[in-house]
Amino acid sequence: MKKVGIMIDDGYHDLEFWIPYYRFKEEQIDFDILAYEDREYSGVYGLDRVRPTNLITEDMHHYDLIYIPGANSPANLLKNPLMVKIINKMDKSTKFATICHAPLILVEAGLLANKKVTGHPSIKDEIERKNAIFVDIPVIRTSDHILSAKTHFQMHLFMPQLLEFIRE
Repeated sequence: MKKVGIMIDDGYHDLEFWIPYYRFKEEQIDFDILAYEDREYSGVYGLDRVRPTNLITEDMHHYDLIYIPGANSPANLLKNPLMVKIINKMDKSTKFATICHAPLILVEAGLLANKKVTGHPSIKDEIERKNAIFVDIPVIRTSDHILSAKTHFQMHLFMPQLLEFIRE
């Protein structure tokens, strides 16, 4: 069975977290909520607080896919200098799905060089400074290992592709 990790920090986009959370439950997908510390985390809109079921460590090889919601959470995750190292240390077969501001983590890790990616329009310049190609479309599959979506307004287009991406 496939194992998914939802990687969060404070300021995650509530809808970008909770919609996949419940869809994964409905589809009986095995997943963990991943964070640096064992404490409660708040979304940007404060809909609810969530506690991780597992901690982010340098040994994340047992996850087949890492999903990263956007808003402020990706910037907060990147404040830890180990984040890029953790992403780069993951098994080469690990898939990544990002939305909104989350592609910033993959671009910092060098996984998007010369590759197309979408996300929130406000990250376009930063993405392009890191030699990735920003495209303003709802969802794009960059490679066999990377899927990205623009914002929560595209969740209805993103979720079917994300679920299929996990099943592959």
